[in-house]
Amino acid sequence: MAGASNADIHHRRLESLRRNVAENDLEGVVLVPGPNLRYVTGVNSMLFERTFLLFVPKDGDLHLVAPVFESGPYLRSPLNIKVHRWDDAEGPARAFRELVAQLPLMGRWGVEGRTPFRFVQQLQSYAHPELTDGEDVLEQTREIKEPIEIRWLQRAASILSKSFSRIPDMLRSGMTELGLASKISQDIYANGAEFVSDILVQSGPFAADPHHLPSARRLKRDEGIVVDAACTYAGYYADITRTYMIGKGREFERLYEQVLASQEAALESIQSGVTVGSIDDAAREIFKRSNLDQYFIHRTGHGLGLEVHEAPYLVSGGEETVQPSMAFTIEPGLYIPGKIGVRIEDDVISTDRGCKVTTEKLPKQFEWWK
Repeated sequence: MAGASNADIHHRRLESLRRNVAENDLEGVVLVPGPNLRYVTGVNSMLFERTFLLFVPKDGDLHLVAPVFESGPYLRSPLNIKVHRWDDAEGPARAFRELVAQLPLMGRWGVEGRTPFRFVQQLQSYAHPELTDGEDVLEQTREIKEPIEIRWLQRAASILSKSFSRIPDMLRSGMTELGLASKISQDIYANGAEFVSDILVQSGPFAADPHHLPSARRLKRDEGIVVDAACTYAGYYADITRTYMIGKGREFERLYEQVLASQEAALESIQSGVTVGSIDDAAREIFKRSNLDQYFIHRTGHGLGLEVHEAPYLVSGGEETVQPSMAFTIEPGLYIPGKIGVRIEDDVISTDRGCKVTTEKLPKQFEWWK
């Protein structure tokens, strides 16, 4: 990969996608603005209400139906893209007629899952391919990270880790969850992040709801505070969770040590060729020994890349095998409804002999924040 140009990278990614398309007995896939389109073309377009569809056949030119004012980067693309442009006055009808005159839309085509139903309806007014779910093909294409992707993932992890290390200095009894989230977001941007996702700050009983969004609730002494944040560098995500406390709590300490042990067990179980389900089992077994497994209510981890949640998914019973250069989180947690929650999350890159924890410089031992 050393010395490869952007054109080389995207030609190689296109060919990889096409191999997977052919192996899945598809004639092509249909993409919309988002991570898959960015991965293949290098262009980061936004998905709005205007019809925007990229058709990637298993061979031959790519075809794009897109608004005139969004077509510029694709006209300049090193990939061979036939651009069928339309404007707000005329609508996309002529662009679709041009498309079907030049690209035989027959047989089975995979459609990206985020594609608006309205776009599909418009396509079916001009062509009638057999449409099927294309997510498996797209996930398969992006799952193994290239060296340059790994560098960007590591840089994102470094930026986010630095900000998490500063959170203890931000914690104040009486400040709101929203106030803390705002301070953290500002710090992550100041450290060089390209984009900061929603910051989850979950205090006291709200910490038992893993996706609770920050509220006006004020932080209190002797209550746990879960902070979960994600950011990107060059489009690639880091995702970290740490649980803090202002004060002390015996039950909090007990649960924290259990979650830390669970996470360490999961990390130690990562090897090339093991199933994702076996990693989840390793995390869950620690809780079973203490009769706490009923309070672990989500999967052990998820993939990272151009999306904060992508394949592989480390779920109970998962049969996918870990391969070198996969990127994912390890984030077990315990959630006692209405009382308390604890989660610890780190990011890893799988290797031939285990994994590299890209967030390893951020402490996680109990009371490291004091």
